[in-house]
Formats: sequence, structure tokens, C-alpha cells
Amino acid sequence: MSIDDFKKTKLWHKEFKTAGYDTKLIFKRAKTKFEILSSLSFFLTIMASEILLNQPIKKKINMIHNNFLYKFISKDSEKVDRVETNSFSLSLFMVLQKLFKEEDTLEEYADEIINLSICHWSKIQQINEKQYFKKKDEIINLWKKNKSIVLSKIDSSKIDLIILLYKSFEVGVGNKEIIKKNIAVLGFSISKVFKEFRYDVVNEFKKKEKKLKKCKITN
Repeated sequence: MSIDDFKKTKLWHKEFKTAGYDTKLIFKRAKTKFEILSSLSFFLTIMASEILLNQPIKKKINMIHNNFLYKFISKDSEKVDRVETNSFSLSLFMVLQKLFKEEDTLEEYADEIINLSICHWSKIQQINEKQYFKKKDEIINLWKKNKSIVLSKIDSSKIDLIILLYKSFEVGVGNKEIIKKNIAVLGFSISKVFKEFRYDVVNEFKKKEKKLKKCKITN
């Protein structure tokens, strides 16, 4: 992925923010493969962020996913940075596992979706280009390490990702019973997000993808 993709993502947000990120409008204006994948990736990024924002573990670690905190943190800034990156990555992987289970044909776009989701997340976090490249390398390495789990069709792979997501918070609890309760709460929060899974976005993507492929064959 080049820096051009990051710059194009910034322009994408500038265009659609004023329109309230309207799903149908976004896909209506998408004319290329890059644009429809970017649109899909944006909504997947939002779903991953909802997993992080709508669960009580953040209260336990006293941490909010917000770049604004960096200026107020000294010795723990490195940990905050690491936890934010790792927990977002694992949340995104959870969303992707759900997506690919519902629509396994989209697995061919897995690497592209990861790359574009990094662009969207970086824009939302308001990080600069230097930070973007650092985050990109870290998330891509995590993706390579966990790709087989995300693409696995085995039911237990979901549990594996939930446990990895829990570990990414670095809560540091030694009591096994508390850990089990925390993981159960996290799993509930993930299920809550998945109940509102954006099937409308996936359907818009598929319709647009079909048109683009038909147009390519015709031409």
C-alpha cells in the first residue's frame, strides 16, 4: 500500500463526512474496485471500533481509544499505543471472521480490506503519515500471524480470537475466575455488535461488485 491510498482515504472522509456517511450515497458514487473496497472497509472499521467502545473492559484498564490522550501520558504512552493498535487489530479480525463466514467469496479481498481498514482507522485516529506507516507495519504483521485463524471455518477459532483480543488489553489479572468472567463479558459485547452486523453494507458492496465485473466483461 502506498501513501497515496492514505491520502485518498483522507479525501474520501472529507467528501462523505458532510453527508453523514450515507451508505447508499457512498456506494452510488463508487466507480472503481478501490472505491467499493474502501467503502466496505470503512464500515468494517466502524464495527471493529464499536467492539472496543461498547464493552466494560475499557473501564478496568482506564483507557479510551483516542489519540487525544497521548499528550497527557508519559511513561505509559508506549503501552497505550500498543494496546490501542493490538486491540483494534483483533477487533477488526473478529469482524472479518464474521464477514468471511457469511460471504466466503470476499476472502479474495482480505489483504486489500485490511490495508484500507488501516487507512480508515489512521484517519479516524488523526495520526500523521509517519505514525500511519508504523501502525500499518504492526497491523500487517498481526494479520500475517493470525490470518489462518480468521479464515478458519472451525467454530473454536472465534473463541481463539476472543481470547487474543482479551490478552491485547494487557489487563494483567491473575485470578482465573475473573479472567473467565471478563472474557465472557467481552464475548457478550462482540455478540451485541454482531447482532447489528451491517448486512446492508455487504449487500451494497456485492451489487456494485457485480456491476463492475459485468462492465469489465462487456468491455
